[in-house]
Amino acid sequence: MDDIISKIKDRIDIVDLISSYLRLQKSGVNYKARCPFHNEKTGSFFVSPERQIWHCFGCGKGGDAFGFVKEIEGVEFPEALRILATRAGVELQPFSREQQQFQSEKTKLYEITELATKFFEKQLHNSTTGKTVLEYLHDRGMTDGSIKNFRLGWSPDSWNALTDFLTQKYSAQEVQNAGLIIKSDKPSTHAALPTTNYSLPTTHYYDRFRSRITFPIFDISGQAVGFSGRIFGTTTSEETAKYVNTPQTSIYDKSRILYGLDKAKLGIRQNNKCIVVEGNMDVIMSHQAGVNNAVASSGTALTDGHLKIIKRYTDNLDLCFDSDSAGELATTRGVDLALARDFNVGVIAISSPPHSLNEYGGKPGIKIKDPADFVQKYGAEWAEFAKNSKPFMQFFFEDARSKIDITTAMGKKFFTRKLLPFVTAIASKVEQAHWVNEISAALHVKEDVIQQEIALFQPKTYGQPAETQVNGPTQQTDPSQRLNLVEESILSILLKKPELAVNIIPENEIYLSEQCRNLVKHIGEKGFSGTADLALKMSMDIAYLKSQELWKDFEDTELERELKNLLGQSKRQYISAQLERLEYEIKAAEKAQNKIQLAELVGEFTKISKELGN
Repeated sequence: MDDIISKIKDRIDIVDLISSYLRLQKSGVNYKARCPFHNEKTGSFFVSPERQIWHCFGCGKGGDAFGFVKEIEGVEFPEALRILATRAGVELQPFSREQQQFQSEKTKLYEITELATKFFEKQLHNSTTGKTVLEYLHDRGMTDGSIKNFRLGWSPDSWNALTDFLTQKYSAQEVQNAGLIIKSDKPSTHAALPTTNYSLPTTHYYDRFRSRITFPIFDISGQAVGFSGRIFGTTTSEETAKYVNTPQTSIYDKSRILYGLDKAKLGIRQNNKCIVVEGNMDVIMSHQAGVNNAVASSGTALTDGHLKIIKRYTDNLDLCFDSDSAGELATTRGVDLALARDFNVGVIAISSPPHSLNEYGGKPGIKIKDPADFVQKYGAEWAEFAKNSKPFMQFFFEDARSKIDITTAMGKKFFTRKLLPFVTAIASKVEQAHWVNEISAALHVKEDVIQQEIALFQPKTYGQPAETQVNGPTQQTDPSQRLNLVEESILSILLKKPELAVNIIPENEIYLSEQCRNLVKHIGEKGFSGTADLALKMSMDIAYLKSQELWKDFEDTELERELKNLLGQSKRQYISAQLERLEYEIKAAEKAQNKIQLAELVGEFTKISKELGN
């Protein structure tokens, strides 16, 4: 494991890595940028090519290449390892023959899906029918840049065009495992499928996607894992599904994949909000209009798997609905699950025509049902309109009140039955109490009656889906058990001016961790010469970066004053931790009715409390 990590680090330059995500500017011997992990106007995010680390002086986050990928991609170590190994050209060896076989099968599925994506792209841009499809997409307002960025394609009106193409290199079973073709013992029974002039092949394998605009679905690292196909052409019937999606495969799980997340993840972090829209076209057109934090679920409501992934990036979630059906859709879109996961849920209700119509230059009477329609009519104004979300409970409360007569007993019953499941799901008891009060006031019913009704609703239990097993190393040898920020800052001052190490007398040393005391001694004797202790290397590297950037304009007297302040903070942290420990021990002694021990602990607590005030 350590050899693999070292090999990857040797091959990856952290400046090149981070500059593929952020715009870095040279700052002396280092580079800086605006931090992607918190909102700031002035860049406090620094990258050290010398130490191969990054650190933000604003939010305190920092680490090596692995730490950056984990944060920016919102993944755990195994996935970060896989991403960086691919970038570095390092092959990860699975531990067992079974894992090797599983990995080999998954690799083939990725290859097949990517090859199918290229096939569909070529059909869109080079075939006669494909050019008609392009005209349709352009008429819908989609630009060539969006079509290329999201890699849209066209599946020919043929039973076996893709089958014949892919089975030149892969077996039919492998292509079927990728969800791209279907095996049928009785092909003639598929009358509900689009009719064509082609006869079914004798192999009884036929293309899943035929006469459809194809939308490749990518995983979080940008690899194609499946497709959504929208019917197009004159061969449709009432029985033909408008959309066909890739079924569950080893690489595609619709309960864990969000369409567009690979392109939206940075936008979600920067905006500290994720916008969930209804369909693929809505995602593409939203990004085209500058709303780069939009995603969509693929033919399913939001699941626990979706929300767990979104939670890595933000706690704020806006759901976009057609205003005519927003109230009804809310009950089926996983809103209760999002509330239970303590998301701040908002609603973007698309009115038709949109309010402030003149601002958008629109025409009266135009029906706008979704973001794709909005962007087609009003273009980039969607970015401004999308900011006008309303807190979900406020929206749902007002929507229900406008549609239900709450002056009648039956109306009050319907009103509570509609709202209380969502109130019950709210994770915050304070917010929950607020809505109990609002419902009570609206219905002129006492709060305790509403509480009794809430007790009748059993909150749902939401199980965590099992994590997908990752082949190769699954645990990180953690070389970054960092010191706390105060101790790192103390070390950074000493690295800037090692002579100040003598100021840390035994009276101050007791408030520092043993690791920090050892490093203080090391710096006092040798200055910055690195450390053999890998567990503390990251702290030393970040302290070194701080010494270069944070204290570069400080005079010696200012450094001495800052050191004194930091030592004071360290003392307060130490004493506060001691008091917290004593609180628990006092409670335990009270419970055990041990009066002698209780008196000793109270005396010690009083003594330490006085030190905190000094």
